[in-house]
Amino acid sequence: KNGVIDTSYTGIAPNAYGWWRVVNGAVDFNCNSVEANEYGWFYLRGGKVDFNYNGLQANEYGWWKVTNGKVDFTYNGVARNEYGWWYVTGGKIDFGYTGLVKILGVMCPVVNGKVMI
Repeated sequence: KNGVIDTSYTGIAPNAYGWWRVVNGAVDFNCNSVEANEYGWFYLRGGKVDFNYNGLQANEYGWWKVTNGKVDFTYNGVARNEYGWWYVTGGKIDFGYTGLVKILGVMCPVVNGKVMI
């Protein structure tokens, strides 16, 4: 406010150029992760929330299903990233799941969360 930088602030905050990851009052341009603010959890690339991103991304708590830049905690199903197809419950890859999942009418095995197709 009023040109004063709050060096104690850490979170995600907006400016005229988008929403940014801020650490101790400065933009963290190296942030490529899923981070939170009071509006939810978001995927950041180069420190900026990527509202166009759809896919799976990680943070220290796991891998998350991201839709339009925001973690979708209601998502249950399968999702894909560069490592393959994954079983997702509550928006998070369930690495503990081993069983079957139906994809396009075909039953596929899942081992430790990874769909074996």
